[in-house]
Amino acid sequence: MTHSKDNDPVITPVTWRRQARKLDRTTTDLLNVVGWYGSTHAAAMWRKDYEFLQVFKQSGIVGFDPQVDDWDPGYASTEAAVLAKASVVVIRLENNELLNGSLGSIAEIGIALASAALRGQIVIVSIEDNLVTTLDEPGAIAQYMMLELSLEQLDQIPELTRFLQIHRGNDLRELAHMSCRAVEQQKTGCIERLEFDAFLAKKTRRSHNFPLRVLVGGSGGAYADIHEESFLNKRDILIRDYCEEGQAVKILSEGAIAEAWKVPYGSIDDIGVGLAMRTLLAIETEFKQEADVLLLPIMAEAASKAACSEIGFLLFHALSTGQDIRVFLEPFDPVDYLRHQFNDVDFEVVTTQKLRRLALREAGVADEILAKAVEEEVLEAFGVFQALKQGEAPTYLEIRRSILGSTEVFHKADNIRRVRTLVQAHLESLAASKRFSNFFHYSSRIKV
Repeated sequence: MTHSKDNDPVITPVTWRRQARKLDRTTTDLLNVVGWYGSTHAAAMWRKDYEFLQVFKQSGIVGFDPQVDDWDPGYASTEAAVLAKASVVVIRLENNELLNGSLGSIAEIGIALASAALRGQIVIVSIEDNLVTTLDEPGAIAQYMMLELSLEQLDQIPELTRFLQIHRGNDLRELAHMSCRAVEQQKTGCIERLEFDAFLAKKTRRSHNFPLRVLVGGSGGAYADIHEESFLNKRDILIRDYCEEGQAVKILSEGAIAEAWKVPYGSIDDIGVGLAMRTLLAIETEFKQEADVLLLPIMAEAASKAACSEIGFLLFHALSTGQDIRVFLEPFDPVDYLRHQFNDVDFEVVTTQKLRRLALREAGVADEILAKAVEEEVLEAFGVFQALKQGEAPTYLEIRRSILGSTEVFHKADNIRRVRTLVQAHLESLAASKRFSNFFHYSSRIKV
């Protein structure tokens, strides 16, 4: 189906299943639709921009908009399905001076590129002006630096560059025209896919190396001391067989590089942080790309977003080298994470409304949140917090609905949850494809 210029050019997660059947297809069975991925926080309104939408409407080209007011983890599988079938995927990064708005979309860029190489898609990465200058949190800076480093390295691999186009700036009309031209290009003749059999041949040759160079990347540590033993036990299980076989095993989170990461994370100079992280990321990336076997465990006990964000880029690069990548992406429990991130308080001395406010402040609820909260909201939040700390496990929804859901630590947990859920859905979709069997190993559990 080609939409007329009078029709709505937007498909959503709710309408996707019904409308996808009506879309035209390319000669390689991709759908003539543009996936509008990227920043989805409240200030990222680029998908709703009038001039942006008018270009699509006038061109008769349809876009998929995953941004909804109340995102549900169930939408992740739909987003993964569209990313796998769209002839063109746009991923735009906007922070809108939010100081560390979600950069989880960086994770989707790498996965989209890996998908594009296998399926003949075009990926357009759009980055707002001066994005990096609006970041002040080390984790966010690390993710952005990883993106720029990956894009820079991609320029050096001719067989992979044809799948990527880059748009920089805030001209959304220009981005829309760029997207629609890419769709028309795909209609007339899709980009040639990477030769998957050639990748398998390289992978087979590397598997005969001895000793195999085995590198453990992924999560660097547990988010709470109580989980550290479980975290280390899982990592030891993953490397045990390789060690017994006499393979050369290295753990990236140990040694000089791990110690060096303490420098930028302890710095108050944002520019210095960025430069130091870029240097360390370059060193780490070289280690990862040279390994014959790369183990990427993202444990349930870990909170790292950067480790999730790099998976797609590493898979994309592996297509040119035959590297054996093994991903272990365990589910993230935001409730347990919040239990350990909120500060402890002495509940026995909290007997009045005033003391409840002080206790919530001590726990980590900001003054500006408490100043706006009425008595009922404070009472409710304290009850949820007490249940959380005493192991009675309030639901994630109960925490979100209370004023605890407005805290910085909750937003961080929610972002980790969303990134983990999206990456999991994309990896499951890629790993389930029979056309690309033996591309990489994927598991959602580390068997203890």
